[in-house]
Amino acid sequence: MDKILEKVEHWNLFILSAETSSDLEVATTNLINQLKQSTNVSLTDIAYNNQISQKAANYRRMLVCNSYDSAINALETLDTKRIFTSFQEAKTRPIVFMFPGQGSQYINMGLELYQVEKTFREQVDICSELLKADLGIDIRQIIYPNEKYINEAKQQIKQTLIAQSALFTIEYSLAKLWEKWGIRPQAMIGHSIGEYVAACLAGVFSLEDALKLVAARGRLMQKLPGGTMLAVQLSENQVLPLLGKRLSLASINGPNLCVISGPKNMLEELDNQLSDQGVVCLCLDTSHAPHSSEMDSILSSFQSYVEKVTLEVPQIPYISNVSGTWIDVTDVTDPQYWTRHMRQTVRFSQGLEEIFQNPNQILLEVGPGRTLSAMAMQHPECASGQMILSSLRHPYEKESDIAFLLNTLGQIWLAGVQIDWSRLSYK
Repeated sequence: MDKILEKVEHWNLFILSAETSSDLEVATTNLINQLKQSTNVSLTDIAYNNQISQKAANYRRMLVCNSYDSAINALETLDTKRIFTSFQEAKTRPIVFMFPGQGSQYINMGLELYQVEKTFREQVDICSELLKADLGIDIRQIIYPNEKYINEAKQQIKQTLIAQSALFTIEYSLAKLWEKWGIRPQAMIGHSIGEYVAACLAGVFSLEDALKLVAARGRLMQKLPGGTMLAVQLSENQVLPLLGKRLSLASINGPNLCVISGPKNMLEELDNQLSDQGVVCLCLDTSHAPHSSEMDSILSSFQSYVEKVTLEVPQIPYISNVSGTWIDVTDVTDPQYWTRHMRQTVRFSQGLEEIFQNPNQILLEVGPGRTLSAMAMQHPECASGQMILSSLRHPYEKESDIAFLLNTLGQIWLAGVQIDWSRLSYK
């Protein structure tokens, strides 16, 4: 692809650790002097040698930079916007992967990673090749479009058929990159299509079968009449009386944050009605109405696809959208579970309550944007100091994909998690 050939700015992660606060300051001064004396050496080489030579101690500091001058300036001034320092006693910090659902996708999500990071690119390529037969297109041409096709791609990626396959591809590839760096989940939670990524990583179905199901799910939905979704700041009990026969409660994302799914004209009418009452509403940018009665006509067809794949017992625990609690072995290996999953309410808020029972865990959103991170931060069960991080920037943020990801990696290291630095190199 042409995108690989485009020049990408190099970003580097520097880390420092010491047994005492004063030793950390000495290490910082030593790094400044090293940088001033080594301007004829690759900054990437210095950063890499810095990473693999560090002995993990309790006092830690990190910096992401793209030049000698910016690194030296930040270290000398201890710029709090770029330099992060932490005292972290050695302890196990379990990681929870969170996989977002439809609506979070955007063109060029993770583009710099695709250009630079071999593992990510290889996984995107594998998924794209496997999807070709079912989609009839190379999804990379939509995720990473040529400049002259950008406007067309922006519309295509909103379509359910493309959106779900694109999200699975990016989220799965990101997860594999994190795992390469030594960041492996002890638990997972996904939102709608995001649960398919969790199930695949847990070994419920193979990558090939997961992609076939995701493509079939999207294709069947795409054939249905168009619909939409409306996010409302209301509780489940407040929403249920508003639904009638054609509208459905698609997801519960917080105690007072729900999404309603159904025909567009009916949701527009409800939007006007609730707005007049002072209720905050937001129409979501979707082409169809998943998790609603609109799905009823395709459930049996989708189940026939699920019955053709092998469903295994998960090897990593994850939260079920259907129950809002830990996935049940009997459920997940029953094809009917995956049909219910497409139709029933996503109980994400309830799932977060389960996750938050262990506040020592680090929640890591593995996908585009910060949608699930925001939901988690706003949840009333979220403890003060709970660590919640994102992997990819929001589409409106102009930050480098690589710089963003390296900052997150550095924050995870600051929290005491062991990183396999030998696998991290942007040469």
